Amino acid sequence: MHLVFNLFLSIVISLPVYGLGTKFLFLPSSVEQLAIGNHSTLPGMFPVNPALFTAEKNQSNLMLNRGSWLGDVSLMHIGFNQSFNNKIVHFGVKYSGLTDFEYRENTPQDDPLSYFSSYGISFNTGFSFSNEKYKFGFMLSHIRLGLYTEETSGFSISLGSNYNLNNGFKIGLSLENLGRMDNLITEKVKLPQRLISTISKELQFNSYQNTVFGSIDWDKKPTNIQYIIGNQLKWTFLDFYTSFLYSDSFSESSIGFSIKAKTLKIGYGIRFGTQDLGNPHMISLNILLP
Repeated sequence: MHLVFNLFLSIVISLPVYGLGTKFLFLPSSVEQLAIGNHSTLPGMFPVNPALFTAEKNQSNLMLNRGSWLGDVSLMHIGFNQSFNNKIVHFGVKYSGLTDFEYRENTPQDDPLSYFSSYGISFNTGFSFSNEKYKFGFMLSHIRLGLYTEETSGFSISLGSNYNLNNGFKIGLSLENLGRMDNLITEKVKLPQRLISTISKELQFNSYQNTVFGSIDWDKKPTNIQYIIGNQLKWTFLDFYTSFLYSDSFSESSIGFSIKAKTLKIGYGIRFGTQDLGNPHMISLNILLP
């Protein structure tokens, strides 16, 4: 039974598609990320680039996200951003979990000995500031992973920068998860590291504002390169999102939208892929606080 559990543990830690293990850190943290893609010039409450935390000027924003990833992995995110002068402070919690695993002996039996879950959670604090055309930021994370009765924890730092060029062009660069994790039982846990470079172009047509994003996403372990094209169309109180992702092993497309009404913004996004493991989706609520 111990051998079976250790084998299962190894599979869970090394299987990124279900969002288990440290790979949960790469799962989308907002409707915009899910529907437009991971771009280091895309601002937000939970951007992949910590230089682009957003909040209303000298005010604070609260965001709640709830969704589901491949294999029915539950997603939940809570974030708070406070703006003052040209600086923004971020506090957030990111959770990913999968329940109803069965714990059995290595001999056939009708009923499992027990049920258990796997989860990952990170507590984040970040800071960004701007200087003319430049923006810089960082985020510190305390990470915890749990499987059955076992847990491990660690810390990481993510860095990012953004530069506004002329004629609506922007370039951005972000590097995520520099740090370490403790072992989980006898398994060595490694943080997934990712480098994203993006160029984007903003276009204005009367009351329409359209931004096109193009990114290269490089994942260190296992080595994987993804190419992402995203689009965000803004019109009065409505936003529309689309994206397409391509890599050697799979491709995905996403759509989404959001509606803003006074101090509230509600959004929804869904992703379609070639992996036949379900369609990830997410709903968000952004609240402007007094």
